[in-house]
Amino acid sequence: MPSTDGAAFPSDFEAAEIKAIERANGWRFAESNADYLTFELNHVTWRREVGVIPVEAARVMLNSISQGGGGMDEFEGWVDAKAGLVEFSISMDGIGALRGSTADRFTYDVHPCHHSHEFEPPHFEDEIKRHIHPVLRVTSRDRSTCVEISPSSPLCAPLMPLEDNRTRDRRPATLKVHFDARLERDEILHKALDLANSFLFELNVRNRILYSLRPKLERLAVTRHAIPANRDVRFPKIAVPQDAAALFAASQQLSARDGSVLTYLSLYQVLEHYFPAVHRREAVRKVRRILRSVDFDEHRDSSVMKILSSVERSHGASEGEQLRTLLEECVSDAKLKDFFSLDHSGHFNRNGPISGVNPINPKNEKEPLASQVAKRVYQLRNRIVHAKDDVRFSESKVLLPTSREACNLGPDFHLLRMLAIEVIVDNQ
Repeated sequence: MPSTDGAAFPSDFEAAEIKAIERANGWRFAESNADYLTFELNHVTWRREVGVIPVEAARVMLNSISQGGGGMDEFEGWVDAKAGLVEFSISMDGIGALRGSTADRFTYDVHPCHHSHEFEPPHFEDEIKRHIHPVLRVTSRDRSTCVEISPSSPLCAPLMPLEDNRTRDRRPATLKVHFDARLERDEILHKALDLANSFLFELNVRNRILYSLRPKLERLAVTRHAIPANRDVRFPKIAVPQDAAALFAASQQLSARDGSVLTYLSLYQVLEHYFPAVHRREAVRKVRRILRSVDFDEHRDSSVMKILSSVERSHGASEGEQLRTLLEECVSDAKLKDFFSLDHSGHFNRNGPISGVNPINPKNEKEPLASQVAKRVYQLRNRIVHAKDDVRFSESKVLLPTSREACNLGPDFHLLRMLAIEVIVDNQ
C-alpha cells in the first residue's frame, strides 16, 4: 500500500497503523523489510536521523497507542496511562553509571506488588548478547508504586542504526514508573516525573549512581549563514584584553562541545567586560556636552546641578541600561540591520521558539534597533542565570540547559557573537 510520502508500507501493516506510530514518536516512515521498520526523524535530536525498530516492537507500540498511549513532549519516553506505566529514556552519566556486574553490591527496597516486571534486581544477563544489564527497583511502602531502571521495553525502543542490512539490537536502560491507580495522562506523567527526579537525585547523592532523563532536544531548521573566511592572514591589529580573549575563546570551546547556555553566558561576559569603560566614556561625553552648552554658566548653581545630575544618573544605571549604552556606542545600526536582514526562519519574531524575551522588529520606528536587541539579550541572560522559585518570575521561567529552547538558541548565539566582535573592535 503506497504512503502519501511515496514510501511503500509493509503489507502486514495498515497505513493508519504506520501513521499512528509516526504521530506518537515524531518519526517519518521510510521503508521496511520482513523484520524491521525504518523511520526518519522529523527533527534533529540526540539520536540518529534514520533508524529502525523491530516489527515486534511496532506491534507492542500499536497496542499501547490503541489504548491512548504515546510519546512525551519534553522528554524521550512513553506514557501508557491505561496500563499505569510511564517509561523514560535515560542517559548513563560518565563513570558513575551503574554497571551490571556491580549492581549486586547494593540492596533494594523491594516489596511484593501487583505490577508486571520483566526483570528482577540486581541484574539481567543476556546470554545471547553476552551483556549484563543492571536492574534497580524500589517499591513504595503501600506497594502501589514501583520505580525501576532496567532494559527498555518495546514502548521505548530507540531507533537503531541499520548498517549493511543488519542491525545491532540493543536495549538501553530506561526508568519505568508503575502505578496501581489508573490516572489521566497528564496526572500520571506529572507524578511519574516527580518520582523520577527524586529517584535519580537520591541515586546520585546517596549511592553515587549517575543517570539523567533524556530531554527531547528538537532543533528547528534554522538557516545557517556562513561568513566567508578572509584568505589574508595578517599581523594582528586588534588589541584584545586577556579576560575578553579568554571568554571569547571559551565560547568557541563550549560551542564545539554543545555547551548551549554556557556558550551564551561566555559571550555575554565579553560584553560585560566593556561595561565600565564604555559607560564612563558615555558619562564623560554627556558632561562635556553640558560644558559646551551656550547657556552653561559655572557660577550658576542650576548649571552645576546639570553636571551633578548627569553623573548621578550614570552612576545609578542598571545593567540593562549599561548594555543598551554599550550597543548604542559600539555597534552601528547598519551592522544590526544587516544581521536581521538575513533569513532566521522567524526566530526573532513574536512567535519565535524562545519565550519570555523581546522580539526584534527592524521596522519598528518607535524603538531603536539597538534598544530592542539590548532588551532581548539581557532578558535571555536573566532567564539563564535566574532560577528563582517565585511567582513574580512565572511568565519568564528559567531557561534550562537541556530544554528545547536551549537547543534552539543558535540565532541568538550568532547575534551575541556578532555583538561581541563589534564591541571588541570598537574599543581600540
